[in-house]
Amino acid sequence: MITQPDHLATPPRLAVTAWPDPVVETRGHRPGSPYIHATWLGILGPTTTLCWERLSRIAAARPTTPVDTTDLAISLGLGPSLGRNAPISRTLNRMVAFGAAQRLGDTLAVRRALPDVPERMLPRLSGTARLAHQKWARSAYSPADEPTASAEVGL
Repeated sequence: MITQPDHLATPPRLAVTAWPDPVVETRGHRPGSPYIHATWLGILGPTTTLCWERLSRIAAARPTTPVDTTDLAISLGLGPSLGRNAPISRTLNRMVAFGAAQRLGDTLAVRRALPDVPERMLPRLSGTARLAHQKWARSAYSPADEPTASAEVGL
């Protein structure tokens, strides 16, 4: 899928689909995990993290799902505007910029899990977030240390 440049307006409906990546889905961090909230939240920001979690769960539950983007925006507290500088547009563009999604026209492919925060982004994290990264990054512990799926929030 081709990623388009920043500052795209948001269409009234997006087809949300999964962005399959077996390696990231096996070793990555699912929506609601402590790692996502402790590390990626500081990179993506709270609105983009919440939006990614919601759309990731939708993508995991149904192969291709049409999403009313005005409804999505309002449900995230972003208001109904869909223009290229609207908060929902900036949120979706941020998901693409940081590799949580890919967009081609009116289709948004969303990762079902995020990888460890890349090494080059670690300096952006707070001291507490860096400690969480050291504790929960896949490269730093065994899969047995991963929080259980029951701790994750469902749709």
